[in-house]
Amino acid sequence: MTYDQHNPEVVLDPEMEVALLEAQTALQPPPALRLRVLERVRQAAAHGFITIRSGNEEWKMLAPGLEVKRLFLDERAQTVSFLVRAQPGACMPAHHHSMDEECLVLEGEFTMGELHLRAGDYHCAPAGSTHELAAATTPVLAYLRGA
Repeated sequence: MTYDQHNPEVVLDPEMEVALLEAQTALQPPPALRLRVLERVRQAAAHGFITIRSGNEEWKMLAPGLEVKRLFLDERAQTVSFLVRAQPGACMPAHHHSMDEECLVLEGEFTMGELHLRAGDYHCAPAGSTHELAAATTPVLAYLRGA
């Protein structure tokens, strides 16, 4: 499938959408770092909490100027919580939602068709809906939860 950013009717192939969200580059951390991280995870799991610090730079590039950072996979609800970071002009292709997706804009502004969202705005796309092309008008940071 060839994507044309000037055609808002193009819907992202569901397989491509999953591939983009699951895009992970496997890296081997230095042994000492790996042990420290595993110990922190063990301690957190013992208390039932998960904390991801803002300085943790595990961002994955989806497209030029568009990055995602997975925060939590809820296997029971079959949802993923993640952050999206976009530079001005970066676009997310139109896409279909197989389940509800919530979005809270933390920083910046972007548009989806006629809809203009800015810091503090909440948006929910119900299952079965299709989003138009989303374009960042300023640097954006958004929290999303969905499939």
